[in-house]
Amino acid sequence: MTVKWKNGFNPELIVEKLSSIRTLDGEKLSFTGFEYNEYISVLTTMIEISENIPIEVSRELIVKGFHEAARKTKLTQKNIISLVDKAVRTHLGMPEEGYSLVTTLNIHSSNILPRYKVNGCTLLFYKNLPKKYLATRQQFLSIAPSWLVGPKRASEYYLVAHASEKSTHAAVGKMLDAIDLLRGIWNLQANKVMVLSFGERKKPINQVLLGEVHTLHGKDGKNIGDMYWHQSENFQDHRKVDFSNDSYKILEVTNIWRDALKKNIYRKDVELGIVRYVRALDSRDYDSTFIKLWSVLEYLTGTLRDRYDKTIRRASFLYKDREYNRLVLENLRQYRNKSVHLGAGENNIDTHVYQLKSYVEQLLLFHIPNSFGLKSLEEASRFMDLQHDKEALKKQIAFCQAGIKFIGE
Repeated sequence: MTVKWKNGFNPELIVEKLSSIRTLDGEKLSFTGFEYNEYISVLTTMIEISENIPIEVSRELIVKGFHEAARKTKLTQKNIISLVDKAVRTHLGMPEEGYSLVTTLNIHSSNILPRYKVNGCTLLFYKNLPKKYLATRQQFLSIAPSWLVGPKRASEYYLVAHASEKSTHAAVGKMLDAIDLLRGIWNLQANKVMVLSFGERKKPINQVLLGEVHTLHGKDGKNIGDMYWHQSENFQDHRKVDFSNDSYKILEVTNIWRDALKKNIYRKDVELGIVRYVRALDSRDYDSTFIKLWSVLEYLTGTLRDRYDKTIRRASFLYKDREYNRLVLENLRQYRNKSVHLGAGENNIDTHVYQLKSYVEQLLLFHIPNSFGLKSLEEASRFMDLQHDKEALKKQIAFCQAGIKFIGE
């Protein structure tokens, strides 16, 4: 069975709660009160699906299986798991369909961008959107509210992503992950300069941003229903990025880093770090950005469940002046705690965000090439526990070699 209750939860309790608000009238199933959404939210966190299925799709399948179980005369833990498992197996047996996601980028249209293949997705860039997408996209944008779409900008660069998946949510998740991975590699190079805001509305730190609306299309180019995805943080008042500028070697370095990632044994973990990095820096809310960046720092140092001192020690490992960087990181840690527990920010949040951003970027630049042939994110994290003392490391080597010699005897 691909589905089971997670350890540490009491399924009986949530089943009782859902049963208490259930009404079954023949084939008609309904739930009374306002508790349904809360109970369902709890239920979806209590069930584990072993198959590699996107989170949003998993939740849909759990709800679908639960509703089938709720149509039984008696709602039981066993029925729920059995019918969620059936829903998962049905989903896995479905054929894949082709989908296209259309969005825009604030990259100057004079640039020539190549086709990219990213984790099963094809990313294509157009100065003029192909006709089969243009008509249906324009039709949707013409009736969408102005707050959703915003003013049309000249020379928008279109991005069309293609992927095959078993459901719309799985396809969109896959394509947005691929887009943000590429955008993360670009921004990791472009987000170099610290820009301070004096009395004006803050802008996202990322230089390469997506447009307001992503529309989903079938193979024929037509919209799939009325489905769209809205990018709350977008490039309405952001400048266009020009990769053709001599100061940018972005496309060249992108190929180098992508080649390095292909050879990286723990590539998927590093790519997730890049995606989390770029999404953290899409926000205008710098306090939110800071909290997300600290989470990425913990992820890249393998300390999500460890004490802060280990996070700081590992993050400072990559610098020659470790003591100074420990001091800076400790200051950032204290700011993080104050922000989380007291909800209090500071006027110099910009400085804190850019400092933390630099540590996350340094960690990514350590992980991407994997210059020391490390086997996993966990092993790379333990590598950061080594002492910054050659003589001490030589003594450790000699000590280990003596141990090997002793065991060999």
